[in-house]
Amino acid sequence: LFSSIAGFGLKHPVIFGCGVSAFKTGTSDLVAQVYVEKKERVDWRRNAVFWTWGLLYLGCVQYFIYVKLFTQRLFPGAGAFAAKPIREKLADRAGQIVVLQQVALDQFVHHPFLLFPAFYQVKEFIEGGTPAEGFRKFRKNCTEDMLVCWSIWIPAFLVNFSFCPIWMRVPFVASVSFGFTIIFSRKRGAKEPSPSALSDDTGDQPSDSAADQARQKDDES
Repeated sequence: LFSSIAGFGLKHPVIFGCGVSAFKTGTSDLVAQVYVEKKERVDWRRNAVFWTWGLLYLGCVQYFIYVKLFTQRLFPGAGAFAAKPIREKLADRAGQIVVLQQVALDQFVHHPFLLFPAFYQVKEFIEGGTPAEGFRKFRKNCTEDMLVCWSIWIPAFLVNFSFCPIWMRVPFVASVSFGFTIIFSRKRGAKEPSPSALSDDTGDQPSDSAADQARQKDDES
């Protein structure tokens, strides 16, 4: 069975990666809703966010980032390093440096400047919001999102770039991402109020101290 799956992945890497990523991401959200949050009813619009995100970005876009851009353009020796036996990898200092460069570029450029902003745009589009609202929510949550991301993905990508064959990179990321997406879905899956709307609501209402002062003036008069 594994050889058949691997053979399909080798022949159709984009379709394989997109299918695995979409199924994984949508299922992760269902697990988060049903088993972690114990919702009585599934929020299917929220689930559609994760299916769409998994299909379009985690499967399709990341295939070109990790396989085409990283492996063929920026780090052409990465595939040869990943195919080496472990003993040869331990002696290949130049290959180890390339792995660290890939992890740094992925985690400190790709994720904060492309992946997370794109997620909030997909989510806002499906929820009926605007691109500006999506960007504001990304900025509001960015620091917390990245800390969670780095704690999981830096170790995972060290393994991915060091040991996975090229065709297996996106499916490996999808496998690790199953657990990460459950966490992320629980944190960011529900519809969030717009940060601007929250500030407007706060500004429209007088503070408690101002209200108290107004009441004191009325009493004195």
